[in-house]
Amino acid sequence: MKFLKASVLLCVLTLASLLLAQTSGSISGTVTDSTGAVVPGAKVTATNQSTNSARSAETNPSGAYSITSLAPGVYRIVMEKAGFKTISFDGTSLTVAQALVLNAQFTVGSITEILQVNGSAASPIETETSQLSTLVDSKTMNDLPLLTRNAYELVLLSPGVVQPNNGSGGFAVNGSRDRNNNFLLDGVDNNDTSVPGPGTGILSINPDSAQEFRVITNTFNPEFGRNTGAIIDVVTRGGTNNLHGDAYWFGRYNALGARDYFNRAPTAANPAPDPQNPYVRNDFGFSVGGPIRKDRTFFFINNEYQRFRTTLTATSVVPTTAYKSGFFTAPDGTQVDVRTPASPGNLTGLSVDPIVSKILDLFPAPNAGSVIPGVTGLLNFPSPDSLNAYTWTGKIDHKLSSRHQLSLRYAFNRAVDSNPFHSETAPGIDVVNSPAYAHGASADLTSTLNNHLVNDFRFGWNKNYAAFESNCAAIFDPITGTAVGNGRDLAIPEGDLGVGPSFTLGCNGLFDSREQARNTGTTSYTDTITWVKGNHSIKFGGDLRDVRSIRT
Repeated sequence: MKFLKASVLLCVLTLASLLLAQTSGSISGTVTDSTGAVVPGAKVTATNQSTNSARSAETNPSGAYSITSLAPGVYRIVMEKAGFKTISFDGTSLTVAQALVLNAQFTVGSITEILQVNGSAASPIETETSQLSTLVDSKTMNDLPLLTRNAYELVLLSPGVVQPNNGSGGFAVNGSRDRNNNFLLDGVDNNDTSVPGPGTGILSINPDSAQEFRVITNTFNPEFGRNTGAIIDVVTRGGTNNLHGDAYWFGRYNALGARDYFNRAPTAANPAPDPQNPYVRNDFGFSVGGPIRKDRTFFFINNEYQRFRTTLTATSVVPTTAYKSGFFTAPDGTQVDVRTPASPGNLTGLSVDPIVSKILDLFPAPNAGSVIPGVTGLLNFPSPDSLNAYTWTGKIDHKLSSRHQLSLRYAFNRAVDSNPFHSETAPGIDVVNSPAYAHGASADLTSTLNNHLVNDFRFGWNKNYAAFESNCAAIFDPITGTAVGNGRDLAIPEGDLGVGPSFTLGCNGLFDSREQARNTGTTSYTDTITWVKGNHSIKFGGDLRDVRSIRT
């Protein structure tokens, strides 16, 4: 019976831990003396050098210690016991989801004597876990060129990560689908539950709002669950005891850029070059962070704007002027005249429909050669697009007491793209624009119940709205007098006539509809308890997620 109870308990703890999302790190190790004997009862204190927040533990009878649920940052690790010199590891970097092992060896002396050790020389190799991961820190994000300052693009630096050729813009890890990745932001859910795969979370990040992130690609710990692909674990920046801030601006313009392969430059044989597609991209923002109350309350704010203007050359098949008039020559040389029911050669007995005539008049004449001689031709025309977007990220860290730490974060993204697909049928016809916004909040309360027991409670909430809207109804409804957008509305002419283009007009850009929208989000509650017992660290808890999804 005891064995059965233990098995059930182990099963419950294992299943619960499969769902956990963890961002914090831990520091553990063994303390010995100069003879190699373990040193029990030594005090180990980890102090965040940016906020002076401190956590302590004592070595057990085996000389081992463990300090869990530490926020990523740079720490000073001090180890002390009467009869030995104090050891101080300064500048020890603890990264997101890292299990850092830091062993020490005491030498006999006064406790007031301090032996300084360069903590940055500590080995970054994971020896406590078998998971394979890649850390992308702030320096990497700021030093490497990013076309749109999307830090998620750096996931591709990880081994085993490729970008599939399916147009999603996402990434596949070790053969898994690009929709199988799990995005976390400050330890809470940041997944698009409706349309996963584009390679970003619901809330975007930029190099100035993110402190660092870790990409876990293989054999990740049970506390990370939900998906079989990679875990992308992002931590936003926070304030420190020093006030700091910056402002930035990035510009990219076609006058300073190279042409693409198909956009010909002038040559001796062709002195008149193709026009260069113009684009203007301005990306600017600011960050500021610091103390509200020294050693106790800190803030950080980042705000970024994007103003992109792009014009591409689009091509469509349009009717000729003669065809639109109702009197044209078919490819076999036959003259067709449907201007009146009695026109010679009018086998239909019908005339040009006035509604169809008005619709055809919306299309300019071909300017780039014939498709069906006398009937249709190619039209090259400019397809402009403007993107107006901005993001806000704010974070507050507060030390409630020596045993309780609270962290709050809110982020908001807004973007309106006037013509992201450049899929219009002709200039200004069936243009699809895309308004979108996303926002999310998180709260993290870390409580040190005693030197052996730490509880970490996290609350997360996000909401994502994305829509696609065509101007087809505004163009066609006044002409037809009916509501288009519930199918491929206008076929001109009937394909069985064999003398004209068999194409359709209406809301084609959105596959038979005038607009589409989705409204999704996730509310999550996570609680993790870490219990250090002897030489063992036991972690268990649970995760509840409420997913909402509405489509129209």
